[in-house]
Amino acid sequence: MTIFDEHYAVAPNISAGWLAAVRMLDGEPSYKAIHLVIRILDPTAEDPVIRAAAQQLIDDHNTKSKTNDEKPDIDTTRNTIFPASYARRTTGPAELTGYYRERYTKAGLLGFPDNKYGTYFGRVVAYPRADGDPPADQLTDTVRKLKAELKSGSNKSSRYEINIFNERKDTRSTSFPCLAHLSVHLHERKLHMQAIYRNEFLVGRAYGNYLGLGELQGYIAAQAGIEVGELLMTLGHVQLDSTKSPIRAMLKRLDG
Repeated sequence: MTIFDEHYAVAPNISAGWLAAVRMLDGEPSYKAIHLVIRILDPTAEDPVIRAAAQQLIDDHNTKSKTNDEKPDIDTTRNTIFPASYARRTTGPAELTGYYRERYTKAGLLGFPDNKYGTYFGRVVAYPRADGDPPADQLTDTVRKLKAELKSGSNKSSRYEINIFNERKDTRSTSFPCLAHLSVHLHERKLHMQAIYRNEFLVGRAYGNYLGLGELQGYIAAQAGIEVGELLMTLGHVQLDSTKSPIRAMLKRLDG
């Protein structure tokens, strides 16, 4: 069962977490709010009915919208956080990083208009450092530290940080990156993660974001040889980027 109050929700999976956030924002007159917290107990699980409803909102919007106002589908957004198909072609985090970096160019992934300032996974595996220094591979480094910690048994639970926002690069007045930071926590041999968003769009981005984060969390846990724990979403500013009619119709259908 999903339990939520005005700005806090506990949900069994990413689909229920997304839906709880939509319900909360539907109760806001402006369809906007600050400081929403969504705790997802199993970030590797989905509800296919809710996912289909989330995708339908995107499809219906794009059918009616002008070309420059289209929203990316769920899998497109997911891939900016975790490229699952790339992960399946590689044998571990170092190889996945190299494979992604080879394609993380203006002639490749950065050539897409939505990616011109970068991608979230690009920041994970090629985080910009000071001029002249090579980019940081935060994915491989996080898995390495987790393995060392588990082997030592000293149980240092909160030293696994993954930066997305970069104060040198992100000086433009743009929407990237809405995801600012990831904190990874080791607790009772489970991998928990917190994602901090400065801004979130519930229709255009949120479901794909949650899916990608859950898959990234699952990948790190699998590479470290441990189970997946909770995913905590901390949303600084959140917007239900839709008109009321399609949202109310979707909620009515799901409530049966």
